[in-house]
Amino acid sequence: MSFVKKNIWRLSFIVVLVGAFLAMGLASKNSSLPSSTATAKEEIYFEFTEGEHVKGAENPKVTIVEFSDFQCPACAAYYPVMETLLTDFPEDLQLVYKHFPLRAIHFQAENTAKASEAAALQGKFWDMHKTLFDNQSSWSGTTGKDALRQYAENIGLDMAKYDADIESDAVNEVVKSASQFAVDNGLNSTPTFYMNGRKIGNPASYESFKELIEQEISSVSNQ
Repeated sequence: MSFVKKNIWRLSFIVVLVGAFLAMGLASKNSSLPSSTATAKEEIYFEFTEGEHVKGAENPKVTIVEFSDFQCPACAAYYPVMETLLTDFPEDLQLVYKHFPLRAIHFQAENTAKASEAAALQGKFWDMHKTLFDNQSSWSGTTGKDALRQYAENIGLDMAKYDADIESDAVNEVVKSASQFAVDNGLNSTPTFYMNGRKIGNPASYESFKELIEQEISSVSNQ
């Protein structure tokens, strides 16, 4: 790679990160359920099943569980941050994505969760995850499923299967169960992060998030 290309890539990377944190500042820190008095549990014991949406290290020292909503602006802002952290800690960090669609304030939240689950049945959850966050500003103002169907086609899904799956009881149950798990554990906002089972506050910057992970890796390594 030439010197010019390297520096163009670095500049693009910086622009993405700056944009992400500007979005976090403009969009507020998270999205919350209105009039909720719930308090998220400080610790949750997670039993991960075969159908979990997992990305990153196979034998991690740090597992971050993210409760997220595809229509949440702050979730979209954290998306590139998490992607960069996974790149920075390829042997130590694992991300587990959990649905928590805030239906009361995000009218496409449930539809997008179902679209991602329909994609998951064809092995393309993370492709849909990326597409939905990359294009959040385009689809979030709509109420229908046409844009979501176009994204499904763009990532190469079998559309007959997608159309059947997104309306299926099986997909509906996955999203419903994930949402109920969040509610049962007192969650009322997105994104909510748990690091090795312990709730953490939403880090204010990429460096803050990275520091938390480094501290946890050090702690686990010294046990």
